[in-house]
Amino acid sequence: MTAAYLELTGQGRPLGQAHGEHFRDTIKVFTETFADLNLSNTPAKITKSDLVDLCLRNVPYLSRSSPELFEEMTGIAEGAKVPLSEIVLLNCFLEINDIRAPLVTNRVVSERNWGCTTFNLKPRATLEKKPFLGQTYDMEKYFADFNLILKITGPDGHKKLVYTMAGILGLNGLNDYGLALVINKLVPTDSQAGVIYPLLTRKALDQKILSDALSVLTFAPRASGMCYQLSSADGLAFCLETTARQHALIDFRYSQAHANHYLEPSLRPLEADWLTQGGSYVRQQVAQELLDDFQGQVTVEHLKKLCQDHTNKPRSLCAHAYESDRDFEAFATIAAVIFEPSLGVMRFADCHPCEQTFTSFSLN
Repeated sequence: MTAAYLELTGQGRPLGQAHGEHFRDTIKVFTETFADLNLSNTPAKITKSDLVDLCLRNVPYLSRSSPELFEEMTGIAEGAKVPLSEIVLLNCFLEINDIRAPLVTNRVVSERNWGCTTFNLKPRATLEKKPFLGQTYDMEKYFADFNLILKITGPDGHKKLVYTMAGILGLNGLNDYGLALVINKLVPTDSQAGVIYPLLTRKALDQKILSDALSVLTFAPRASGMCYQLSSADGLAFCLETTARQHALIDFRYSQAHANHYLEPSLRPLEADWLTQGGSYVRQQVAQELLDDFQGQVTVEHLKKLCQDHTNKPRSLCAHAYESDRDFEAFATIAAVIFEPSLGVMRFADCHPCEQTFTSFSLN
């Protein structure tokens, strides 16, 4: 598979309209099937209307946090000729998972659940003394059909590369100020109406310096929890764990791997246990040890091999679903990305990185 690629220019509503119009057919398929996936994986008596209502609670926070990005969402809906509520629902795709925390027990999901693994390397950790940032992105295989790379040029001429899905603002990315961002989903028990992760990701990538991006993520009225790993071309790097209301920085000197559980002891009491589980602990340890084993000597090739690692398969860094799984329930790696902020380069593998070549995209 090869992810779709689109170059866009502008901001706000016109930018969204171009996105929505170009991927209209794909977005329509996405909106027509997305709720079915969530309803089939949530053993509770809820409807699509319940999901939409849950997501629409976030709208006032979105429009206040970034009127421009909310206008972009509105434009996507207009370009795709779908209701805005459907685009809001898509953009809440990870926040929706929080409803599983009180509704689903480990007995239901423990054999099917995976998650993303991120890695953040300061210059002193690498052979060329340059920073790197990356992740595997794990979801139900269904989502891979909507993978998309956007290269966005703003009115001021500055550019960003964004990995996302059709109809969604952004999942991770890199800008030409030398800032990069990746994420892990974390599930806290204090989720609330608030600002959702795709909007926060894009707003952070609109910043010129890392401290401003960090402020965007730290002080927003967040809807849920996330680990945000950030890196900059000048060698700064941060690992930020958040719940909806609290946050903590994970200190590291060389490199930091992260999975889907809180590392900060003060946040663990707020952790819902359905996403954490043993697989998250194993992936975090395996990734960290792969980085530590080559401390000061890590190269891009090492990071590609990390993304392809099958230790503890199928719940590995490169995750593979069970053969008997339907796409709606089959968790797997749907993408892998490696950012090189100092060069403005994204290396991207669509679906399983063990089976795909990493393709390079450049801001220059």
